[in-house]
Amino acid sequence: MIRYLLQRPIAVLLSFIVLCIFGLIALNLLPISLLPDVDVPQIVVKVTYPNTASEALEAEIIRPLRETLAGISGLKDIESRSSNHRGILYLVFEYGTKMDLAYIEVNERIDRLSAQFPRDMPRPETTRINTSDIPIVRLQVIPKIQEDFVQVSDLAQQLIKRRLEQLEGVSIVDLNGTQEQSIVIEPRQDLLHALQVQELDLSQAIQSANRDFGGLSVRDGNYQYFVKVSNGFESAADIGRIPVRTASGLSIPLAKLAGIRTISEAPSGYHLYNGQAAIAITIQKQASSRMNELVPRVQALVQQFEKDYPQASFALTQDQTYLLNAGIDNLQQDLIYGGILAVLVLFLFLGNYASSTLMSINIPLSLIITFALFYALDISLNIISLSGLALGIGMLIDNSIIVLDSITRKRRSGAPMLESCEVGVKEVVTPVLSQVLTTVAVYAPLILIPGLAGLLVYDQAIALTISLGVSLLVAFVLSPVLYKLFLGNQPQNIKEDTRFYLWVLAGYHRMIRFIFRHKVLFLCLSCLFALTSIWLLPRIPIANLPTIEKRESLLKIDWQTAISVEENLRRIQSLDRELSKTAVVREAEIGIQQFLLQTEDQTIQQAQVYYATKGQVEKTQLDQAVQKWFQQNHPAANILLEDANNAFSQLFNVKQSHFEIKLRPSNGLFNTPNFSGLKASLPSFPYKNVELGLGTAHEPGIRLWIDVEKMALYEVEWNTLQEKFRRLFGRYPITELRKFSGVQQLHFNMDQRSIEALLRESISTSQGNQVNLWAFVSHQMDQAPKYITADKSGSYFSLTLDQRTPNLGKAQTKILQWAKQSGFTARFSGTYFEGRQNAFTLLKIFLISILLLYFILAIQFENLTQPILVMLTIPLGVAGALFLLYVQQGSLDVMAAIGFVVVLGIIVDDPILKVEVINRLFRQYQAEGMGRIQALDRAIHDAGDICLKPLLMTSLTTSLALVPVLFTPGIGSDLQKTMVFVIIGGLTIGTFFTTWFIPLAYWFMTKKK
Repeated sequence: MIRYLLQRPIAVLLSFIVLCIFGLIALNLLPISLLPDVDVPQIVVKVTYPNTASEALEAEIIRPLRETLAGISGLKDIESRSSNHRGILYLVFEYGTKMDLAYIEVNERIDRLSAQFPRDMPRPETTRINTSDIPIVRLQVIPKIQEDFVQVSDLAQQLIKRRLEQLEGVSIVDLNGTQEQSIVIEPRQDLLHALQVQELDLSQAIQSANRDFGGLSVRDGNYQYFVKVSNGFESAADIGRIPVRTASGLSIPLAKLAGIRTISEAPSGYHLYNGQAAIAITIQKQASSRMNELVPRVQALVQQFEKDYPQASFALTQDQTYLLNAGIDNLQQDLIYGGILAVLVLFLFLGNYASSTLMSINIPLSLIITFALFYALDISLNIISLSGLALGIGMLIDNSIIVLDSITRKRRSGAPMLESCEVGVKEVVTPVLSQVLTTVAVYAPLILIPGLAGLLVYDQAIALTISLGVSLLVAFVLSPVLYKLFLGNQPQNIKEDTRFYLWVLAGYHRMIRFIFRHKVLFLCLSCLFALTSIWLLPRIPIANLPTIEKRESLLKIDWQTAISVEENLRRIQSLDRELSKTAVVREAEIGIQQFLLQTEDQTIQQAQVYYATKGQVEKTQLDQAVQKWFQQNHPAANILLEDANNAFSQLFNVKQSHFEIKLRPSNGLFNTPNFSGLKASLPSFPYKNVELGLGTAHEPGIRLWIDVEKMALYEVEWNTLQEKFRRLFGRYPITELRKFSGVQQLHFNMDQRSIEALLRESISTSQGNQVNLWAFVSHQMDQAPKYITADKSGSYFSLTLDQRTPNLGKAQTKILQWAKQSGFTARFSGTYFEGRQNAFTLLKIFLISILLLYFILAIQFENLTQPILVMLTIPLGVAGALFLLYVQQGSLDVMAAIGFVVVLGIIVDDPILKVEVINRLFRQYQAEGMGRIQALDRAIHDAGDICLKPLLMTSLTTSLALVPVLFTPGIGSDLQKTMVFVIIGGLTIGTFFTTWFIPLAYWFMTKKK
């Protein structure tokens, strides 16, 4: 096959030119995203029912929803949290579940339940979670005059949102912080009493006048016309003309019985930008769109907004494209600077500049062809796939180095050009193919990692596999053809080695002769160095992500008291004045948020504050100032100050507790006595670092007591009392006016008086008399649950333990005994159990990788012991990687783990080639009549001579291709530094030890056979 291709160079060259053209075309068509388009197996159901207590919401809405949705196929877990006004359900499915069908089934089950819900409650909102749903940028809309906020809100909803949605590549535009107008009815109670008219009569009169007649039509001969009945309601004055009938039969205009005015609706939440009330608009991209092109289009449209809508100011914040730009910049710098360093290494070792040039073109050619395969396999350019390509930059050239070095050796031995190319390729096909397969064998099993991490690493594994496969194709097919075309000179004119390499080679032979005079000593030193990893491992800190410069903070606040949203706003504005001294950008989400895709539940008493500073020093100082401000002004508030998430960390942000104890009363009653019993039992809990969960939080409330006997005596009907309570203690909706521009609500004004004043209100009896509410209704202050947490088994109280708790396995027995003595049953959950399961899975993946390595090497060598010899070099590479990581004060994080995987795949490359060459030479020298020991010694030394140059060039090119990451600034470089330390340490220090370990180990294993 090789000879056939060598004899058809034009066909080979044209084929690769066509592949490169396809690759360049595909590069312009590939979607560009932050992350791969992955369906996260989660669905969030949000319920909003204003002026409803958490207990009522749990009993009437959330529990029926939870019980209905618990039967969906593929559901792994369901959690719910009910609070005042809002409830939220988190549905977690097994990985592999078809989320399209699951989403449809969830909505169908909700629709079947909708008839049981209160008529004035909005339909529950269902949201799927997808990696492409992470906003790429935020648009801030700030009214220049705050009195125009309602008009600007309408502008944002009706025009700005629609214009953004029309942009090519935009998927969803979401808003928060808008305010609306409504029409409020303020009954004149004295007139109503005098005319014996109830508020219910006003409500019914308005509803009747606003009735929808449905579809009407009329036929006129051959024509048919649709008829629409208009009530003519365009303003508050029109509503005031609605007639209301009194008990005596009089018809009186509504305007004489009640005040009617248009007001700005009291919001349940606010959004602030740099201290001003504003509207936040988040923009999500389509999975197939190119992010680097979409964001400039958004910026251009915002500039047009500034001209078209002068009544508002605009600003773009939290632009996530910097992560993508960092990935692209990393690939560019690895390609340019790393490629230059790799090429310099080739010229440093190879005296023939033509060979160096042929080896160098493997990098750009392999990358360009890889893009064509990306397009064919529907893989986008994202920070995951780009990191896979960046990892492979240094490895792309390795195959060509070995192939061309083998061809050159055959050529210098005097063989004809065609034979040199053919035989030179054939001799290294097996070891080079094994090198690529071992790298893939180590990396590919990572896609078996459970959860989202496994789905995301798929793109990285595929990117690395494709690029290595393409480089293999270039090395075996194109490189020999180009060598034959451009290096056709006489063998004696081929300058193979530089003076520098000859100096290194002489030093290598001196070292090997010295080591072989002290075989046992250096074999023990190698084993001792491999064992240093046991000492180094516990001394390196563990982290989720690498340490990068942080300039953004996110502050989550729970005021721990029943305050109004207006008081929440006042406190956040006070905090903002403190932040404005240092922060360059400030945003706040106060109270209930309006975002449709918001997956976190936030109540009126909570807020989130985001701020960004110029640098990390300023951020640290401001974080300390914020904590001090709360200690001085609101010490009872519960705050969580953390680094603001970017799109990448947000996806891996774990919200679950480390170790959660779910407690349920043995008698099945969730009431105040049981909660009091739990608090009384806490001092005897086995561990002191226990924290109370959300379900144990309570807040002050008011409980009304109705004397049923007195109510019957006064002849007050339950329906009348219910309507009266809705009118006094909530926003009593009447109807809504549907206009072309939208929907406008009509409701009675909300009473702001004290509970004592409200109970002095009178209520009509069945006989038409009036009686004060306090005559049969009393009240008292009470403690009500702030949150009600539940899962498939029902409601529960929760306690949590953190990582400081020793031996959590044995702790479960103690906790179960404590719970039984306290009158509770206990179940356990949390990331502790997932971590144990993941650790077991990673162990299985490691064993699979080791077995794959062994099988590949055993097939190559046709030997069952020599694969073990090669795999013994893995501890040396790991020790070298840990040593450099320890010296550079790095951490064991996700990127470092990827580096170890790369080291495991590459560290065996030289041993594979060296053992293959030793085996071939050993058999050759024995066939020539040499004795066993003499043939073994010569084969080991000659194999070192043959393999040293490829070893040095492949190790140095792979390592030096990553060196620019250590010296270039930016978040992309910061993210990859720990990975680079691991790879460079493993491929330099580890490879240095393998240069003598393999010859020594081979000698000891073979001499007595």
